[in-house]
Amino acid sequence: MTSFSSRSSLFLLTAFAAASGANGFLVTPMVPVVRTGQHNHHQGQIAARTSSSSSFGQRLLASTDVAATTTTAVAKLTEDQMLHTAERVAGMSRGEIQHIFENVDADGSGDIDMAELDQLMTKYFGQYIAKEDKEKLMKTIDADGNGTIDAEEFYRWMVLNAQSAGTASQDGTIALQQRQERLNLAHEIPQHLLDLLDELGTGAVVQKVTHPLHSAFGRTLRDHFLSCYLLAKEWGNDETCQVANLFHAIYQRGDGLRAVDFKEYRPKLQQQLGEDAEALLYLFPSAHKSALDETGLLMAPLYAGDIQVPNVLERGMVTIPERFRPALVEMEVINSHDQHVLENSSPVHNLWSFYQHATVMPLMSDGARRAVIEYMKRAPGATCADIVAWHTSRFADAGQEIPERWQKHIALFQPNGMFACLEQNLQEIADANGDGEIDWEEFTSFDWDALFQCRVV
Repeated sequence: MTSFSSRSSLFLLTAFAAASGANGFLVTPMVPVVRTGQHNHHQGQIAARTSSSSSFGQRLLASTDVAATTTTAVAKLTEDQMLHTAERVAGMSRGEIQHIFENVDADGSGDIDMAELDQLMTKYFGQYIAKEDKEKLMKTIDADGNGTIDAEEFYRWMVLNAQSAGTASQDGTIALQQRQERLNLAHEIPQHLLDLLDELGTGAVVQKVTHPLHSAFGRTLRDHFLSCYLLAKEWGNDETCQVANLFHAIYQRGDGLRAVDFKEYRPKLQQQLGEDAEALLYLFPSAHKSALDETGLLMAPLYAGDIQVPNVLERGMVTIPERFRPALVEMEVINSHDQHVLENSSPVHNLWSFYQHATVMPLMSDGARRAVIEYMKRAPGATCADIVAWHTSRFADAGQEIPERWQKHIALFQPNGMFACLEQNLQEIADANGDGEIDWEEFTSFDWDALFQCRVV
């Protein structure tokens, strides 16, 4: 019997089940669960795990040349930036891929030989492949043809041909799933949009990220915008959402700085990008600022209709129409995911990142949902109380009073807060036999809607 002793571990399995098949990995979900009234603006198809070792091997055989995936339009993004985006699509950083390489390299030689490929296939992909397919795979990954796979060859193949299915065991092993086809970032960005990025001066603005969970390494605003566009396209968003991601923070960044005067550029961008795409640009700074508020973009009830948030570009309030909320949620997730530290090993940080987005997951594309679920998979043992302690200590260590906005956000994780109630209900309801553990049968038979019926005591 499999047991799950911590509350967050069961949340982990909930998220894992949502992104996986019964076997735990190698199934890529493409269709969100549809409930009455849901804005299901993303469509796709289930890509099920193949039982054929031959077809599995054929999927994995692909070129490793990143440069070959670029078009003239996308080539303006450096190879490092292309790999940065590829890591975020794959859900694995270079450091994590290096860790897998070192684990597969059983003899510590610094190279993977034919025999060691079995370790990669069985431990990480969960499948055996036939000898002939393994030989083909070796030739595909071994770019220099010397008969073994070095760390760089392994990284370049992995980031384009595999996806993380998240932590799959207590020892931290990451399960991998094969892509249905090799990742291709050769999405041609229309030249007039690239020209507009240059006209707006985005290449001269260096990102100085201050968020505690974001990576900062001197990328330009243009790099970030292009990467967000590619992620939006890879995740199956429509053209309006893709264009909005390409310019999402042009009116105001998260740090309050403005690249352009929105009053001057709104008419021009409405004409060049379309009214809906420009409307998303106008709404995004306010939606982003409201993300942690109980009535904001991410925390407001899922089917609340139009929502009102403070207007950060102009005084007063601004309305986020119900029809725009899914696209704005997607933009928020992509903006964060493109900058997030993928290898963050803090369960508390990851649990917080999950909770920020969990309540609006039905509005997201499959790619966005997988990115959010990944946070939960990396949060074993963490609780809402841990999140409260972390945020409280952050301000205390800085010698600051907790701002009112953060007090309200932290309250969501305190007793009787929205997320604390989810944990409480899970602990009280899911453990049907009262033995203090939640076994697999209890997990699969639990009514998850009951988690949202919080009892205030």
